[in-house]
Amino acid sequence: MQKLGACLALLLMLCLMPGEVSASRSPVVLEEVPTLPLRILTRPMATLYKDASEETVVKSNLPTFHPYFVYTKPGGEARGAGSGWYEIGTDDSGTVIGWLKASDVFEWKQTMCVYYTHPQGRKPVLMFEYEDQIDGIVKEAPATRTASVTQLYSDIDQAATGGKVLPDDFPVLSVEPKMAIDKMEQFYLLPILEHKAIQLDGREARLLNIAAVVAGGEKTRESSDIRANSDYIQAAASEGDSSSLQDLKVDFVWVIDTTRSMGPYIDATRKTVEQASKQMAETPELAKRIAFGLWAFRDTDHVSGLEYNTRNFTPKLMPVASFLETSKGVKETAVDSGGFDENVFAGMDDAVRQTAWRDGAIRILCLVGDAPGHELNNPRNSAGLDAQTLRSLATDANVTIFSIHIVSPNTNAQNRVARRQFSTMSTNPGTDKASYFDVPAKDTTAFSAVTDKITNSILQMVSSGLKGSMLADDGTGDKGDDGVGNALRAATVTWLGSQSKAAPPRDIEAWVTDKDLTEPTIQSLEVRLLLSKQQLDSLSVLLSDVIEAGRTSQMNNEDFFASLQATSAMASRDPDMLASSKNLGESGMMGSFLSGLPYHSQLMDMSNELWASWGPDEQDQFVNNLDAKLRAYSAIHDDPARWVTINKGDDPSDAMTPLSLELLP
Repeated sequence: MQKLGACLALLLMLCLMPGEVSASRSPVVLEEVPTLPLRILTRPMATLYKDASEETVVKSNLPTFHPYFVYTKPGGEARGAGSGWYEIGTDDSGTVIGWLKASDVFEWKQTMCVYYTHPQGRKPVLMFEYEDQIDGIVKEAPATRTASVTQLYSDIDQAATGGKVLPDDFPVLSVEPKMAIDKMEQFYLLPILEHKAIQLDGREARLLNIAAVVAGGEKTRESSDIRANSDYIQAAASEGDSSSLQDLKVDFVWVIDTTRSMGPYIDATRKTVEQASKQMAETPELAKRIAFGLWAFRDTDHVSGLEYNTRNFTPKLMPVASFLETSKGVKETAVDSGGFDENVFAGMDDAVRQTAWRDGAIRILCLVGDAPGHELNNPRNSAGLDAQTLRSLATDANVTIFSIHIVSPNTNAQNRVARRQFSTMSTNPGTDKASYFDVPAKDTTAFSAVTDKITNSILQMVSSGLKGSMLADDGTGDKGDDGVGNALRAATVTWLGSQSKAAPPRDIEAWVTDKDLTEPTIQSLEVRLLLSKQQLDSLSVLLSDVIEAGRTSQMNNEDFFASLQATSAMASRDPDMLASSKNLGESGMMGSFLSGLPYHSQLMDMSNELWASWGPDEQDQFVNNLDAKLRAYSAIHDDPARWVTINKGDDPSDAMTPLSLELLP
């Protein structure tokens, strides 16, 4: 049986054909981590040969991004020149199947990749040909670096318009498109081939050697070298066709606390929509573009008369007139829920994942509540999620969140928790400020002013789109934005990128930083782990075992590894696995995919000593955080929109999803 490390490898290992098995042979290992085997991934249209020549083809056009173990790799001058041959196998047990040209593969040591962050508010990522070129710019004084980088952007823009020819020794090999790339629609992969920690203006950053690869299509092996590919540089410099904004449409969904104290705010929300309906009636085309929805939440059914935990009042999103009629049936409960906190996360989770969003619409949620959500250690948190996990799920679903916190008097501790939760959920991609608003309880006038602002801004956004233009800012820039306009513009940028099908760079290897070179406080790249469903399931099983072991250890007052030995089927099959390990990362249970990475996993550090050093609250927090991630894995697993099939004809079980770093254990 294949080891768990292979099972949890970055991509699902499929046996394309029978191979020659030699139990005496072992794969090449990483120089940096000798316990880990080296893997390669195939480039598009790679060819497998019988030996290190082109005489006998075993299989043409291998699946893109397919992983193999390496049994022989190029050395000497061939390796330095990126030429030569790799002898490869389907497992680490000696099953060798043939040879691949070095030009058809790239080594993937870290088994992680990066994706571009939201493009609003930052410069496109510059992709340098050589490490010393970007390293030299990084080491420049801030003012000098800004001038150098600004000149590079200017040269690229001039070349895109035909006003300048980039020389062959231009240091930038390629560049990120200015338009947002929808990674699910235009799937791309930027694997980390090498990484180095650096300091950029006193801040921690990383220098990354990455590959840019896309799957499918006729141009998969057409390099996006901007010095030679005029089509790519012109497309990358494009900021989109504003006329497409005329097709913009918006789904606007309210998520409202309907517990006993919320009656006045439910009425005020309805009045806001009524006012918006009058404006929409004056422009019928505007009314066609906006659909409304409403989710209500209370608490779990521990109190008789609460009626529901969450309820969707709009199974199908509605035009404004129908929505107003439906909203008349939304009332606050007549009974007390028996506590201050409510089931905010359940309401938001249902709204993000179960709303009947229309295809091609900008998705907006507006949370309204006067109490925080139950924390992870509370059994009434039926969603089993926290604010950060909910934000990650919303980001991947392209959902923009506004939050309105009604601040109750004499509940300072709860208000602080609600402020933190509501702010985290409403910190939308492409913004540097949470779209969070707090209004005093009993001040329905202030509440109406906020809801009017949000609703009117959405109307203005769609109205501007009908005229072929973006929603205008308030003239004060991002720092002066009130949290509405900037979030809506960011959502529009995402929508435009999806509509334009902006093409990512392809078939190059380059050096980049994960920070904006002109403003290092801005993250330009985010780390993701590409997983198949089988691998996500395996990770889920591991987390389930660890969660059960933690809770068993607490109940029985036994050490953590002993509990894990008893609860984990894998650990019970190999009793020495844990006994000889300092921590979980060394036990072999984690597999190899989290080892040798530029990012750290708390779970790998878990040991008997660390567990025993924590008090009950810290232990609960650790277990509950894992449980939240496990719930997120379940949501991702069941969402078809989150999965991409890489190659034509792939089985649905081979689909992959890019898992965000925040969701790693």
